[in-house]
Amino acid sequence: MRTIFRALGPLAACLALAACATVTSAPAGAMKVGDAYEVALGREWSDISNIMNGRTKKVRLLSIDGPLLNRLYLSDGLEPGEYLIKPAAKETPTPVIRKDMSASERLEFVADSVVALEYQRVQLVRPRPAKLGQGNGVRFDLTAQTKSGLDVKGTGVISEQGGKTYVLLYLAPAEHYFDANLAEVEAILGSARLG
Repeated sequence: MRTIFRALGPLAACLALAACATVTSAPAGAMKVGDAYEVALGREWSDISNIMNGRTKKVRLLSIDGPLLNRLYLSDGLEPGEYLIKPAAKETPTPVIRKDMSASERLEFVADSVVALEYQRVQLVRPRPAKLGQGNGVRFDLTAQTKSGLDVKGTGVISEQGGKTYVLLYLAPAEHYFDANLAEVEAILGSARLG
């Protein structure tokens, strides 16, 4: 635990300033992500979408303990040319959805998007078939590190349906925070309803 707080300490001031931006409640129950897409939250989360740099309009970003301790990315249908993570500058482009991506290319899109969040040593593990709503998708787990060496774990699902790509991605420090909310995240992933 001490390692987590030491690694995250310098960012506390930034978070205090960011707290002045609008953070809203995402109460337990059905939550609309897009026009025809919703998930069921088993408990209250904080919608931190408005305080996070790099978020696009098609991505909702939720947290329980704060953005450095856990984040749940819920993307509405991304179309070709759109991204999960908005580029910080033209010189640093982020991966975009392309038409007719294979399952392995969609997984690369997720890994490259996590790299764009400035995580290092990103590795996808255990890709496996899954459902997202009524459609087919790929479940995956991942490991990564922050620049300061904090181990991070993730899990998620990606699915292409009707020419749009849907990504649900959970990231949290491997020590304590990932496992603390994993059951809730698994329930959310299983609750997604599209169309």
